[in-house]
Amino acid sequence: MRTTIELPEPTYRKAEQAAHAQGGTIEDFILRASERELEAGPVAASSSRRVVSPLLPSKQPGVMDLRDFNFDDLLA
Repeated sequence: MRTTIELPEPTYRKAEQAAHAQGGTIEDFILRASERELEAGPVAASSSRRVVSPLLPSKQPGVMDLRDFNFDDLLA
């Protein structure tokens, strides 16, 4: 199958140089890189995981009142 992809010029040049250094063509290089990525399996997208609050559950929620606490004092 034939397809067309657009690569940024610097990426294309690096891939072309790597392919030449390996004694192959840019097509072979892209094919090998694609196959390697597909064999690695799916990568879990970090943005797709939902964050549940509170991140650190408390055994006694609401016990500590931090309304008047100056957090800047911790950084000083």
